[in-house]
Amino acid sequence: MADMAFTCASCGAQLEYAPGTRAMKCPYCGHENPIAASPWSTVAEIDYGAGLAEAEQSAPTETVPVISCKRCAAAFQLDPAIQASRCPFCGTPIVLESRAVTHLRPGAVLPFGFDAKAARAKYEAWLSGLWFAPNDVKRLAKTDNGFIGMYVPYWTYDAATTSDYTGQRGVTYTRTVQDGDKTRTEIETRWTPCSGTVSRDFDDVLVVASQSLPQAYLDRLEPWDLTELAGYDPSYLRGFGAQTYQLGLADGFEAAKQKMDRVIRRDVCDDIGGDKQTIGSLQTAYGAVTFKHVLLPVWLNSFRYGGKGYSFVINGRTGKVQGQRPWSWVKIGLAVLAALVAVLVFVSLYGGR
Repeated sequence: MADMAFTCASCGAQLEYAPGTRAMKCPYCGHENPIAASPWSTVAEIDYGAGLAEAEQSAPTETVPVISCKRCAAAFQLDPAIQASRCPFCGTPIVLESRAVTHLRPGAVLPFGFDAKAARAKYEAWLSGLWFAPNDVKRLAKTDNGFIGMYVPYWTYDAATTSDYTGQRGVTYTRTVQDGDKTRTEIETRWTPCSGTVSRDFDDVLVVASQSLPQAYLDRLEPWDLTELAGYDPSYLRGFGAQTYQLGLADGFEAAKQKMDRVIRRDVCDDIGGDKQTIGSLQTAYGAVTFKHVLLPVWLNSFRYGGKGYSFVINGRTGKVQGQRPWSWVKIGLAVLAALVAVLVFVSLYGGR
């Protein structure tokens, strides 16, 4: 039975979220329904400091039906209106099983900023700009490969950190060394032991909770305009997919700590001063830790070429594209050959002068 909350008041069809707006739109008659404030419309941080178990118990959960890909282990929801014949993550023909999972309910969503047509245009521009790509691969951009808009799960973490350190401050200086009747200048470093404390507050340290997409590609989709997050509302998911997180809350915090640690180490080096710095020990205390479970918009597509799968992702807000690509070794070989010929011609014309 259709959900009346998602039914068009004009023609009775199912509404879908209209990218770039805060409204749902009927794909048939064009009628729009504004997305009203919901019980979850406030984007709120959830306390993490009382411990993981307590945090999970205090956070709202939901049980949702998901589709699982047996090949890549992705678990996701697909809107009934989406007709997919292959997994949106690994691109292989769908061999899926349905099951129900209970997870922490998302606290916020960053709505899609543009539709599938615009995503295809950005993909075609990216693909046509690739150097040394096979010509027939570029023709794949003109085919309908079934773009799927997927909300990818992320964790964000806030923390107030205090770090005690020991280390050494290095100050460089020059000295003149006599070597027979010649002198030379040498650069040396004078090291002094030091210790201290640095503090830093972190806000919205972002950790991807999907393990079905290449981490490097998702990282390069940043930055995300998190100031535009909306309180979680199922209306934003209509017409799109939503993946269930694969990286849990505790593991996500460990990943966030690694990101924080890189910043803290830079702070320590600045605090040590001098020309060079070494860190001997570093102990960080994390306080006022909070988290959010957020969904960020990514357009997914993939293709198979030469018996191998290639996937790519598009930031659903900025349009930035990242992905795998095949290479034309024929084109590369011809380019190398042309470069060698150019060098030989140059040498033959000007080498004797």
